[in-house]
Amino acid sequence: MLRNYFKIAIRHLQRHKFITIINVAGLAVGMACCILIVLYVSDELSFDRFHRNADNIYRITTTSRRPNGEIEYGASTQFALAPNLKKEISGITDAVRIMAPGRTLFSAGEKRIWEDNSGFVDATFFQFFSFPLLEGNPATVLKEPYSIVLTESAARKYFGNEPAIGKLVKVANSYTCTVTGIAKDLPANTDLPMNIIVSFSTAVKEALKVDYKLEQQWFMFDNNVTYVQLADHTDPHKLTGELQSFVNTHIGGILKKHNIQFALSLQSIDNVHLHPEGDKGVDNTPMIWMYIAIAVFLILIACINFMNLTTARAHERAKEVGMRKVLGAERKSLILQFLTESLLISILSFVMAFVLAMALLPSFNSITGKELSLLSTARLPLYAGCLLLVVTVGVIAGSYPALYLSGLIPVKVLKGNFIASGTRVLVRRSLVVAQFAVAVALIIATVVVFSQLRYWQQKNMGFDKEHLVNIYLSGIEGSNKAALLKSSLQNISGVQQASLNNLLMGSGVLNNNPIVREGEDDKDGFVAGIIQSDFDLLKTTGIRLVAGRDFNPALSTDSTDAFIINQTAARQLGYKDDAIGKRIEWRPGYMSRHGTIIGVVEDFNLRTLQQPVTPVVYFIKLEDAALLTLRLARGDQKSALKRVEAAWNSIVPETPFNYTFVESDINARYVAERTLGKLFGIFSGLAIFIACIGLLGLSMLICRQRTKEIGIRKVLGASVAGISLLLSKDFLKLVLIGICIASPIAWYGMERWLQHFAFRIHIEWWVFVLTAVLVILIALCTISLQSVRSALMNPVKSLRSE
Repeated sequence: MLRNYFKIAIRHLQRHKFITIINVAGLAVGMACCILIVLYVSDELSFDRFHRNADNIYRITTTSRRPNGEIEYGASTQFALAPNLKKEISGITDAVRIMAPGRTLFSAGEKRIWEDNSGFVDATFFQFFSFPLLEGNPATVLKEPYSIVLTESAARKYFGNEPAIGKLVKVANSYTCTVTGIAKDLPANTDLPMNIIVSFSTAVKEALKVDYKLEQQWFMFDNNVTYVQLADHTDPHKLTGELQSFVNTHIGGILKKHNIQFALSLQSIDNVHLHPEGDKGVDNTPMIWMYIAIAVFLILIACINFMNLTTARAHERAKEVGMRKVLGAERKSLILQFLTESLLISILSFVMAFVLAMALLPSFNSITGKELSLLSTARLPLYAGCLLLVVTVGVIAGSYPALYLSGLIPVKVLKGNFIASGTRVLVRRSLVVAQFAVAVALIIATVVVFSQLRYWQQKNMGFDKEHLVNIYLSGIEGSNKAALLKSSLQNISGVQQASLNNLLMGSGVLNNNPIVREGEDDKDGFVAGIIQSDFDLLKTTGIRLVAGRDFNPALSTDSTDAFIINQTAARQLGYKDDAIGKRIEWRPGYMSRHGTIIGVVEDFNLRTLQQPVTPVVYFIKLEDAALLTLRLARGDQKSALKRVEAAWNSIVPETPFNYTFVESDINARYVAERTLGKLFGIFSGLAIFIACIGLLGLSMLICRQRTKEIGIRKVLGASVAGISLLLSKDFLKLVLIGICIASPIAWYGMERWLQHFAFRIHIEWWVFVLTAVLVILIALCTISLQSVRSALMNPVKSLRSE
């Protein structure tokens, strides 16, 4: 019986090739998108879930409430935290610190390479996490100071095919470490991407050289994160009280002085990727649900096409159903027949979808920045899901037509009295409306995302980001070489200004310390970003003074007793237009610096436009200046940079020249939003494609049903344009209804998305008008393909008797 069902289904599909192609194409595109989205989502949800003790591993996060009520969530923690947590809280069995120093120079022999992914970690790192070592003992590989572990790819990069164990690697042109282990390359789905891993005791030893006791610092966070492992069956919520007591014991006095409420929290490691600032901070989970919703909607749009086309052809198959019923066919056998057809279409569609997904995967990986693969043993659950998808789509797409057609009354059908009921027509129209509502919502979302990105790119950030170049000064920070380099580069053709500083535009500054009015209590102060630079920062960056003056090297007090603040800092200090001449203090905890406010600059964004402007205090200090910022003249900047590199090589030959454009650094911060916009654009285009091919098939069937009506109208003098408009207007009404439904939903969703950003656009009316016009034109062109063809048909043929 089943074999017979398949034979009949194949014959039917071959007989109606055009409709079959439309159904298969729509379902194939929807399934291919679904496969790619599921790949992406499953990867996003897999981060750091592979560790053997993942259920017991937590990251320490912080919550700070300032005196002004501002709440800040973060994942950076104090250097002293990990060793003391392990000793003082019984539920914590181990704790590991991971400090990412940022772009760092590593050297081995003649190889000198800048690395972005390196870190200092505690000795138990490879016992704590499930990152396998290829060479070395996990218990001892990072135990001693000046020990370093390379991943296998890093070892090949520095030492080729030679054994790396025991070799020396120089770090930041400052100190040398011995390779004690080789690790397997860390997987892509980890939030701890490191190619070079240095023992944390190395950082402690290096800090002691300048009399800095790193492990006693309770006020310095830097880029240090802390992971802890809980004892089996320990409830993390029950440790909340102990963590608060721990905070009160170690930094309660400092917090009270500054009137800051501070708390530590435990965040499960499998939740870190989607909540980078902690469970209460930025939440990227809605984006995952949005992608899942898009996948579901695309599949539903394709299923809607199948249901619409099948029910629209009901009059053509009505006599077939009537004859089968008269000959004794039961309803369940008819249902099975139609479900067999839909499952066959679903299987054909999936085969095409898999091929399409394989073809699109390289481009998809390029857009998302991932390395996803379909052909992998790790994808076995995905294959099982695909099988379920085929069956589900086949059943969903075929269930309504099967139930509808199998329920036809044979007497009425065979008498030729079969007329589609108003309810059936209403369902079909509702499905068309739903299709276009989804497509319109995706198009509106795409326009809004790209408008927001364009706004960020064009918005004045409070400084001139064009033609600014940051050069990294690894190993020569604050030295005579740095000053000589600046002096030399200023005289190069094509270089307008130069400044030594610690300000990495787009990323902020590392130091955030208390600022108070001179002589006032700490509790009346606030935390500000601290810029340490030379006298030329404002001239180089284009940050504009709104009151007072710039630093003057001719005035000795400007180097030791002066500050420039931004407008936000002035407001935090309680000043309006009277900040100039006031005395303030910088209190980092181990010292204090007094000074007079000599200037107020316009607010500018230390970080991206996603975050609000923060208080900034700028003073003269070169010891921590790790950057040399240049402003290049317009014109041939490549030639200018070649001259800069030549000067660099003559002064700092031991360090490879390394630079980035500030504008590129800032734009790189919007990768997630840019990816979202591209994917929305692609999926909205595919949604329109699926909806329109369904509309094309539906209009073809409706025109076929109205063939005699068209012939009579032509005989009575109706024009081709009039008939085309008659056939098109019913469909255009449905498209308009879809636009009206989708517009407020899309507006609400995108407003919620935009609320996450400090600097954002307001959704303009033209977005909805532009989308409506675009969708109507596309739908009209699609419908016209068939309606004009039907209107041009010879009425003699239309009226010919059956």
